Amino acid sequence: MRVGFYFGRNVASGDSSGGANTFRSSLLNAMKSYQGRCKYYVFSEDYSSDEFDTKFIKIDTGLGFENECFFKKQLLRIPRKIKRMNLETKYKNALNRAAVEHKIDLMWFITPAFEVVEVPFVYTVWDLEHRCQSFFPEVSVTAWKYDDREKRYCYAIPRAAYVVIGNQAGKDEVIKFYGVPEQRVKIIPLPAPEFALKDQSDLSVNLSVYNLPDKFLFYPAQVWPHKNHIVILLALKILKEKFEIKMHAVFTGSDKGNLSFVQQKVAELNLVDQVHFLNVVPFNVLSELYKKAFALVFPSFFGPDNIPPLEAFGLGCPVIAASVNGSAFQLGDAAILFDPKNENELADAIFKLINYEELRKMLILRGKERVKFFTIDKYLQSVTNLIDEFELVRRCWAPGSEYTAK
Repeated sequence: MRVGFYFGRNVASGDSSGGANTFRSSLLNAMKSYQGRCKYYVFSEDYSSDEFDTKFIKIDTGLGFENECFFKKQLLRIPRKIKRMNLETKYKNALNRAAVEHKIDLMWFITPAFEVVEVPFVYTVWDLEHRCQSFFPEVSVTAWKYDDREKRYCYAIPRAAYVVIGNQAGKDEVIKFYGVPEQRVKIIPLPAPEFALKDQSDLSVNLSVYNLPDKFLFYPAQVWPHKNHIVILLALKILKEKFEIKMHAVFTGSDKGNLSFVQQKVAELNLVDQVHFLNVVPFNVLSELYKKAFALVFPSFFGPDNIPPLEAFGLGCPVIAASVNGSAFQLGDAAILFDPKNENELADAIFKLINYEELRKMLILRGKERVKFFTIDKYLQSVTNLIDEFELVRRCWAPGSEYTAK
């Protein structure tokens, strides 16, 4: 059986700007040495390698740039629109044509990115927070808007041979919101990135260039509203005023429209000397920040599973995480959970970790054990098991696109 894996754009970007890039990079590297019974094809708009059967299927039609001035955007708006329409017409259904050309029997969309294909497919859902928390602007009126999400999900989820989600909480949501039969919703947890499972420190990394304090809380996250940087700032204020503890916080990640607001709050709360913004950092720097951090604080409102807590587990960094739908399934007893709306709970959790070194050591040990359930090898084995399950059905008609109803 021929199985295609759709990776989408910017696969080889090599940065740590978000969970999607981290996941795709880890999976791609693991697949280079992975052996299976099936013939595997990797599809991407802009990635190819001699190590894979790959197909350049589509070029990027996004011709505008966010950092251009208003007048330049307006001047080029019409010609760009015309060019974009021509390109979209030329490359419409490019993935489907490539799938048919290579006689793909099953297409696996490894992220929520999706193109219509005529072959059976597996669709990956990371979260349905636009349904659960539609008030956040990034899932309703900006970024990937509510209507656009629903259009894609309403088409892809019911038609998928299988829908893949990270844990039971997510599976329940897929069944509830889209009416998919339970047996077609499969739980395959997101894996910990490969860099997080390496014990050896990178001696080439010099964190002194960032001028960081000896003790700091770490939060790697793109600056979206739902990432909830604000609750960390409020907890720092409580620690300083209530407990007379001056704790620092280090934030990494790209700005998604909320950075200026967060920085404004830092100033209002008189925390300028305690909060450090590093933007996007390479994976080797990210790894060292985890190892040096006093703890990872992960207050995101979104679930059902997230990658940074797994990274922290692997790198020996204790975790304080938001109690959201799915977090208990993913984190077990290896993290301190708190209400992401309650800065007092977060401050108390940090205070407890400061004063009880044995608790911190225990969380580190539990995290090391917990992450063993989330390796890339286990992820690929689950993928293989699902492909094997589908093959028992797919054998009922001719391979590739040879079948035609009469």
